[in-house]
Amino acid sequence: SIGGSQFKFDEWGVDCAVTGSQKALSLPTGLGFVCVSDKALKAYETSKMKKVYYDFGDMLATNPRGSVPYTPVLPLLHGLRESIALMRAEGMRNVNKRHARLAAGTREAAKAW
Repeated sequence: SIGGSQFKFDEWGVDCAVTGSQKALSLPTGLGFVCVSDKALKAYETSKMKKVYYDFGDMLATNPRGSVPYTPVLPLLHGLRESIALMRAEGMRNVNKRHARLAAGTREAAKAW
């Protein structure tokens, strides 16, 4: 989950990453995030396939204005801002170590159960 373990989108050459607010971002479900590379955007723009789900067109049109095309869940966006601030304050290396430690502890507890 992005936010819980090391993830290097550009360095690893990832073309598309999808996650949700409930995935290691200390938030309830409700926000979805998609990050695409320039290569993936070019494939989107040149594709002749019908776009239904994750059609980037609306998002690309509103992104330059710092907006989104649909009504967002504002309390979750405010929570996301705070979660990111807390993660930055802790440092991503420390966040990743904490998640790894908690994951290992959870696995050990499950074995003992």
